[in-house]
Amino acid sequence: LEYCKERTAFGQPIGSFQNSRFKLAEMKTEIEIARVFVDRCIEELNAGELSAETAAMAKWWTSDLQKRVLDQCVQLHGGYGYMLEYPIARAYLDARVQSIYAGTNEIMKEIIGRSMGV
Repeated sequence: LEYCKERTAFGQPIGSFQNSRFKLAEMKTEIEIARVFVDRCIEELNAGELSAETAAMAKWWTSDLQKRVLDQCVQLHGGYGYMLEYPIARAYLDARVQSIYAGTNEIMKEIIGRSMGV
C-alpha cells in the first residue's frame, strides 16, 4: 500500500490510478473475508469444535489467497517486483511453500470433497 502511495508514474502516485485502486480494494476485501473466517476457525478450535473439513478449507483458501495477493502486489510493483532487493519479491517466492507444507492444497480439497460424500 505504501509503495502505491509513494511510487509515481506520469506525475502521480500509482495508487491514484483506477486499476490500482480496484486491485487494492479487491485485495483488502479478500484479506478481510479470510481474516473473519480464520477468526471463526480459531473460536471453533478453542471450543473443541473445529472440523477437519473446516480446517482444510481455511488452509487451502488462505494459502491460495496469499499467492493471489502477492501476485497482484508484484504486478503493482512492476519490474521492481521481481528484484530480490525488494521485500515483495522475497514474499512472492516464500508464499509458494504455503500450499505445499502441512498437506498440499490438493490434499485439503480432497478432505473437503470427501466430507461432502463425493
